Amino acid sequence: MDQVQGVDSPGMLRPSLEIKALHNLIGRYWNGIVPPDSRMSGANMPIVLYLHEHRDSDVFQYDIERAFSITRSTASRVLGLMEKKGLITRSAVGWDARVRKIELTPTASDLVVEVMRAAHQLETTLFTGFTPDEQERFMDDLARMRANLAATGLVGCERTPDEPATRTRQDTTHHQQKGDEAA
Repeated sequence: MDQVQGVDSPGMLRPSLEIKALHNLIGRYWNGIVPPDSRMSGANMPIVLYLHEHRDSDVFQYDIERAFSITRSTASRVLGLMEKKGLITRSAVGWDARVRKIELTPTASDLVVEVMRAAHQLETTLFTGFTPDEQERFMDDLARMRANLAATGLVGCERTPDEPATRTRQDTTHHQQKGDEAA
C-alpha cells in the first residue's frame, strides 16, 4: 500500500481533530449548564446570546447561518425548534416577503443574564493559564484557519472577524440582486 507523504507521520499535527474534540466538549458543557426549566438546549444558548447582542438590529436566518457557520437546513431546523419552545419569534418584514426577522421572546430575554454568566464562565475556563497576548494570538489563528478553509472554495464564505454580523436592508437588497444576476 502506498503512503501519502506526511500522512501518518508520528509528528504530524492534526488540528482538525483537536478542534472537533474541543467543539464537542464545549457542546457538552453548554448542555450541562442549561438553566433549569428554560426549555433551552445547549445549542440554543449561543444563538440566544447572539440575538441579545444584536437586539438593536434586524437579524435574519442568514445572519445566524453566517455567524455560526451552519447550513441553511440546520439553521431552519434549530430556529424552528426554538420558535416551538417559545424562545424566538419570526416575523415578516414589509420590504421582502421571503425573509423573517428573528427576535427573542420575553421568556428567552429573561434568561439572558444567566446565559451570559455561563458564557463568561466558559470563556474564562477556556482561557485559564493563557496570557492576554496568547488569547489574542489564538483568536487570530482561528480566524486565519477559517479564512484558509474558505479559500479552498469547498465551504461557504462565512463572515470575517471584521465583517458586521448582520446585514442592513440595503445590503440584503444588493445581495439578492447579485444572486438574481447569477441565476
